[in-house]
Amino acid sequence: MVQILVAELMTMFGDRPKSDIKIAMARAVIEEFPFLKDEEGQGFEAWYTPGKGLHSATGWLEEKLRNMRRRINQEKNKTNISSSSATVSKSKLVQFTSLPESSISEEDYEGMVEWLKHHVEPLTKVKEFMSKTSVKRASWIREHSDLSVDAILKEHPRLIDTPGMIELDFALVLPESVSDNLFLKWTPSFADKVIKYAEDQAKWQVYLGINMEQINSDEAKQNVALSILPCILPAGRKCKKRCSIDDALSSFIDVKPIGTNIPKYLEDNLKPHILVLGERLHPHQVFLVCEGKCLERSNLVEAVDSCFKLFYVLDMEYPWQSNVTWEFFQKVVYCLEDKTPRKTTSAVISMRATLNSYA
Repeated sequence: MVQILVAELMTMFGDRPKSDIKIAMARAVIEEFPFLKDEEGQGFEAWYTPGKGLHSATGWLEEKLRNMRRRINQEKNKTNISSSSATVSKSKLVQFTSLPESSISEEDYEGMVEWLKHHVEPLTKVKEFMSKTSVKRASWIREHSDLSVDAILKEHPRLIDTPGMIELDFALVLPESVSDNLFLKWTPSFADKVIKYAEDQAKWQVYLGINMEQINSDEAKQNVALSILPCILPAGRKCKKRCSIDDALSSFIDVKPIGTNIPKYLEDNLKPHILVLGERLHPHQVFLVCEGKCLERSNLVEAVDSCFKLFYVLDMEYPWQSNVTWEFFQKVVYCLEDKTPRKTTSAVISMRATLNSYA
């Protein structure tokens, strides 16, 4: 009977159905078969008991689901071992070496993931569990490449609302040597080169609504250099449609006035991007936005860094509107090659060569 029930659960809700789904199933069993109801509690706890605190969920349904997940993972591992690409992990963006071995069991992983879904504090415990589950989480995301970003963040919500977690997982899937590249390269002198290059390429001041006299600090210079990129690199194309420069800009860095209704904004803007409140040159607040959630960052450079890394942590494609802008960061700043060898966009090649030629 347990096998039949779990098969139905997995068919309808996947191998990780939500707690309320499992409770509903357990309750339905004892309502349909009253003689199976236990005398203690609500009577269905033998079938399913939700996790609480550090304790994992228990019950016949939960145990069978775990066994099924374990069997599925074993089959996937066998397939990977027999494959000629066994030493390479899947990724939609770049190719990287296999993930390290996890130090925790599957049962501990599931218990920590369940706890993290329902707790945002104590912060030390959240960070500890996120660190311990990081390897299995990265593997899980790539094994479930058909899931939406929203579904991934529902399973791992602390990725987007706890500072440092994106950076933690990024360091797993890509060489540690590239993690700080944006902070090391995006200096005021490099920003000068980007602005100099832009002067000969497009009317970027019109698109950004600023003039050179307003760029009166190193921070403003760095922020302008970031914002310039969608103005001077090709706007994205999808099928036969090419977006406007304004659309490319807002899909990268969207500037809104102070007092903007953030909850309403998050409802309407789901794709990963940066939200600036106030002025582009001197932001009042900066957020990384993704799937109805936002994570405040201390400055625009940090926000761009977090957003870039989020694409790799969630193993998702760049937004098509600003695809070439993100390709610039990938190839020129982080020095990462594509998953499969392909020709770099000519505009990125030209800009990289010109920037390198500047003294």
